[in-house]
Amino acid sequence: MTIRNRSDRGISRTPGLPARQLPLWLALAAALAIAAQANAAAQATRAQSTLQLSYQLRIEQPSEHLAEVEIDARGVSSPALDFVMPAWSPGRYAIYDFAKNVQEFAATGTDGHPLAWSQPDKETWRVETGGAAEVHAHYKVFGNDLNGSFSQIDSTHANLNGASIFMYIADHKPDPIHLDITAPEGWKVVSGYSPDPAERSVQAANYDRLIDTPLEISPSVTWEQFTDHGKTFRVAVHDYGTDEDQRAALVRKLADGVHKIVAVYMTMMPAPDFDHYTFLFHFAPEIAAGDGMEHLNSTQIIISQLLSDDGIDEALTDAAHEFFHTWNVKRLRPAALGPFDYTREDYTESLWFAEGVTSYYSYVTLRRAGIWSEADFRKRLSGEIQTLESEPGRKLMSAESSSFHAWFYDRSPQMQETNFANTTISYYNKGAILGALLDVEIRARTGGHKSLDDVMRLMYQRFYGAPGATYYLPGRGYEESDILSALNEVSGSDFSDFFRRYIQGTDPLPYAETLAKAGLQLKSGAEDSEPSLGIQYRPANTGILITSVRPGGAADRAGLGRDDLLVAVDNFSLATESLADRLKIYPPGAEVPFTVQRHADREIVTVKLDPPRRDDYSIDDLPDATPEQAALRRAWLAGPGTP
Repeated sequence: MTIRNRSDRGISRTPGLPARQLPLWLALAAALAIAAQANAAAQATRAQSTLQLSYQLRIEQPSEHLAEVEIDARGVSSPALDFVMPAWSPGRYAIYDFAKNVQEFAATGTDGHPLAWSQPDKETWRVETGGAAEVHAHYKVFGNDLNGSFSQIDSTHANLNGASIFMYIADHKPDPIHLDITAPEGWKVVSGYSPDPAERSVQAANYDRLIDTPLEISPSVTWEQFTDHGKTFRVAVHDYGTDEDQRAALVRKLADGVHKIVAVYMTMMPAPDFDHYTFLFHFAPEIAAGDGMEHLNSTQIIISQLLSDDGIDEALTDAAHEFFHTWNVKRLRPAALGPFDYTREDYTESLWFAEGVTSYYSYVTLRRAGIWSEADFRKRLSGEIQTLESEPGRKLMSAESSSFHAWFYDRSPQMQETNFANTTISYYNKGAILGALLDVEIRARTGGHKSLDDVMRLMYQRFYGAPGATYYLPGRGYEESDILSALNEVSGSDFSDFFRRYIQGTDPLPYAETLAKAGLQLKSGAEDSEPSLGIQYRPANTGILITSVRPGGAADRAGLGRDDLLVAVDNFSLATESLADRLKIYPPGAEVPFTVQRHADREIVTVKLDPPRRDDYSIDDLPDATPEQAALRRAWLAGPGTP
């Protein structure tokens, strides 16, 4: 379900409202006017009460996994200051409650005497100033997760993501902040703040900018540097166990690939407003999953394998995604995403565009840069289509709804069972496919004169270059309807029906119709060799445990459900042979008895098997493509040197 018009519950007079109720409305209007005046007065007071803020970060005993933070606030005039730890970090749409890792909070006043404090909620430390003009707060933070949102501090390095480390003072996020860093002797500081690893002082324009740049503090970081379009780019690598000479050669290879990606984007998009940019890579094979996170003038990318040729291939794919965020989501941003409310969810229906279309651009840019062949691009796009078409949730959840509900499942901890496997889709996945279809549609509707690139440039100039700057960034955020307006303007046609059916709605995507305009067709690959049961599962000691059931599939019709343990097929054990091998002997439509264990009981459930599922998709040439269609395809998927 797509949730719209959440703010359309304004107060209006209903025709025929009894006259005796009118004074209530008038009173409300007066109250609103008074509130507006009070808010204006508060803002005026706020403008006169900027604090002088100095932060001190110390890493003194890394093996304890603790960072020490001190915050000095000068020019205090209020009876209390609220020190707040964010509940989430921009770029990761999940509530993490970073406050759970804060310890040993204390506060003192001007003369060093202790100040009383309390916690009105889980993320706020309220300090009673007692008239002190200066307040000094001190606390420690535990961190031992190498991740794009969390922090890791150990004997090898300190990797710090600001939202998980630094508190802010309520109502003072716009105030400038000076940060000093103390680290063990010989450790370098690598970040987007400064190109000099010896630099230990940072000046941030405001709190949002302070926490936007991750810090890698380490005795061992290798980097390469290059320039493009007058900007300086640094590719820095932290890894474990690679020989020094081998590491240097691999970092040069990685930097060469990154340079190709950067060159494509810098040619395509307006020059971003930074002088230097840092790609910070970690190669850590012991972690469970990789990660990537975008920032205004840096990105942090974590690869769950060794620094190697295979690791570099994965790193370049992530770099192509994260660097395009320099424009799309960091500067060209949905209205909800900056400045941020760090205490609660900030909802937007546009993550399919901000994240999914960014994924599409990472794929097409790898092709344009010559890192991927056209076959590589087609394989990745057809893989995205296969993923979406295998999701039962595609019939229930739109791209907008997936974006809005990201807070439920974007690496969010789940303490209760959910039915997400059958009811949700990924805004990354569907957004990437929508990006490809929109690009082809625009090219076809304009005779090849315009593309999705033009939409991105128009929106960037219209919103990031627009009046309405906040303390956080220039420009203003866009609404979902602004994407449609830009599509219509660039294409000179109406994309309303496309938007309604495929972005706001759940209609099957027009693969055949749209790909044909580029002389391409989507083909189903070979069928599985066995009939389909319609389940997902994992191995168990005595069989297989069902983890999800496809709605309407064979298992669903027979009454099988999640957490059912399938012990045998027709009395043949599933502990000694795979389900696929057991099913190969049956034709589609066969009625097969399964031994099912539910809690302590066993029973026989007969299942009528479905036909085999298609296990692959490919994007192939149309055999009768016209010259115009072939020309559109070449222009769309052109690599270096393509005529």
